[in-house]
Amino acid sequence: MNELSNVANCDASTPVISAVSIDLARNFPPPCPLIGKRLGLIFSELDGAATAGAIRFPRFTGTTRDRAAAAGWVARRLGVAPDPERIVLSNGTQSTLLMLLASFVQPGNILLTEELTYAAMKPISSLFGIKLFPIKMDHEGLIPDALANACITLRSKARALYCMPTLHNPTAATMSVPRRAAVAEAARRHNLWIFEDDIYGVLPEAAPPPLQTFAPERTWYILGLSKSLAAQLRVAYVVAPSETMARDVFWPGVKTTNWMAAPMTAEIATLLVEQGAAEAILESVRAETNARQEILRNSLPSWTIRVPPFCYHVWLDLPPGWSAREFEQAVRRKGISITAGDSFSPISGEFAASFRVGLGAPSDHQTLRAGLNTLNDTRNEIAPADKAKRV
Repeated sequence: MNELSNVANCDASTPVISAVSIDLARNFPPPCPLIGKRLGLIFSELDGAATAGAIRFPRFTGTTRDRAAAAGWVARRLGVAPDPERIVLSNGTQSTLLMLLASFVQPGNILLTEELTYAAMKPISSLFGIKLFPIKMDHEGLIPDALANACITLRSKARALYCMPTLHNPTAATMSVPRRAAVAEAARRHNLWIFEDDIYGVLPEAAPPPLQTFAPERTWYILGLSKSLAAQLRVAYVVAPSETMARDVFWPGVKTTNWMAAPMTAEIATLLVEQGAAEAILESVRAETNARQEILRNSLPSWTIRVPPFCYHVWLDLPPGWSAREFEQAVRRKGISITAGDSFSPISGEFAASFRVGLGAPSDHQTLRAGLNTLNDTRNEIAPADKAKRV
């Protein structure tokens, strides 16, 4: 008998453990055969004494080559290539945020975020004794008036704004150009730093320009590679407001933190960009993402699906009377993992009837389809009276 059929017969007393695991919780790019081929070619190029010397020591803010490649890659979002001296090569977005929080927010102060935000922001901020304050969102994302009102209420305690204006995680909202201009102006008026996480920004074929282009003097622009090319590439390109700030903020941490990228990973990322392979991989990820979106729509016919092209995470609402945590447990008993909505909220208990599905982690279309069908079946098989018991 199919293992999925076995776990589908579990009753409510069954522990939340399953022999089957279809991962719809994590948010990785879909598998791309091209990345394996390109990595094979690059590994063959790395075989030599010159390469061994190049990766022998830490690269700290990145070599001249690293930063030149980074400038070319971020130019696709910023419109022009920034001065490479303003760029820092880091060990991913989380490591970058640790450095920025320590430098610009500091213990006892407040970081503003969207009311739904990157789940790692809560534990990262708590390391520094920094409080998160959520700003209301609508279908475009962060609401500028709500941001301005929060700054007035919190006064000098609000030091910075962390936000994701393009393909926001988890809602997939994207700010319009007027919205971005208004957010930038509110930050300028209330003297906020902006930590702009544009990790999904290169996925759309056309997206509004980043906040950095509206407020370059106060924006730290972060473009990670792990969500657009491959999860293996734990590298982020950081564009600082100035060359001096790039050096002053990141250089002191070289002996006390692990924000810098590993030399081997940095070398691979630079070669992918230099050789044009990054562009080819991105196109492949886009095509596979849209194919998976089609599976999503066919598998969940009775759900309201709001997800733009090239986005591989989707935010779903449950019917009235449902609890996302209870639904998460029900599908986990069947071997499926999802992420409940309150994981993304700085306030406990908020968004209790919503959850995020990631389309990229399953290894193939058959596995993705099986996982989504299980979500649909679970919603349909619970009787109305049973739903009422789950709140």
